[in-house]
Amino acid sequence: MKNEAILSSDKMFTSFRFNSHNIRFRTSPRLERYTKVIEWDKGYLVVMAKYEGHEEEEGI
Repeated sequence: MKNEAILSSDKMFTSFRFNSHNIRFRTSPRLERYTKVIEWDKGYLVVMAKYEGHEEEEGI
C-alpha cells in the first residue's frame, strides 16, 4: 500500500517501515507498546507509549 508507515516493537528494538525503508533502533526493555502517533514530520516521530510498571502513557 502506498504511503503506509508501520511502527512496531520487538523486545529491545523498534522498527519503522515506510515504502522501501526500514529503520531499526534500540528502545527500553520496559516498552510494552506504542499507543498513538502524535506527529511524523521532518524526520521526527512523536508517539505515546506504554511502559511496564507505569500506569500512565508517556510521550516520547
